[in-house]
Amino acid sequence: MKWESDLIKDIRTKNEVHNKQDIIIYDPSRYNGAIEVTEANRNSVKEYFLKVRDNCKAIMEIGVCRNGKESFTHIFLDNKLDDTIYVGIDLDDKTFLNNSEKNIHTINGSSFDYEKNVEIFKQLGIEEFDFIFIDGDHSIMGVLNDWEYSRMLSKTGIVGFHDTSWHLGPREFVNSLDTEKWNVVPNTCPKDWGVGFAWQK
Repeated sequence: MKWESDLIKDIRTKNEVHNKQDIIIYDPSRYNGAIEVTEANRNSVKEYFLKVRDNCKAIMEIGVCRNGKESFTHIFLDNKLDDTIYVGIDLDDKTFLNNSEKNIHTINGSSFDYEKNVEIFKQLGIEEFDFIFIDGDHSIMGVLNDWEYSRMLSKTGIVGFHDTSWHLGPREFVNSLDTEKWNVVPNTCPKDWGVGFAWQK
């Protein structure tokens, strides 16, 4: 697995229970308790996506459009160039987003089906991604699995992670990336769910 060469330690554990002593507790009263993605989260993802947008040939998002127009998906779809290919992977059917003329495609399936998904990418003409956003299975094993797609990250590409304040998988992962190999911003939104980013040195 690729994570073995990219992390400074093995973060796998038998116990994935949150340690509430060392994480920011999300305050649901601030957002009426119904929101999974805050405005700060969206603004942060947009800021980092815009760093690569003009030369971005392909975007992959794991975990698609869970919050309607307030989702990260619409940050990508509303700001990408028409020639940029967007591919979203989700266990739920998100084909209502599909638009081949605008290069928008979704895969109704699991990000754990790596080889199957890579074949679909190849059919779409994708050799590498310039932006990968991980917001699927937030367990440690889920994030380790999704990091495998960084094999397809372009030299100037960025990987984003949601929930780096709250969920153990993304939080432990970004804090364990080898900073000799990766530029890492562990959390741009520490007062809510959290968003982190990494790109190659």
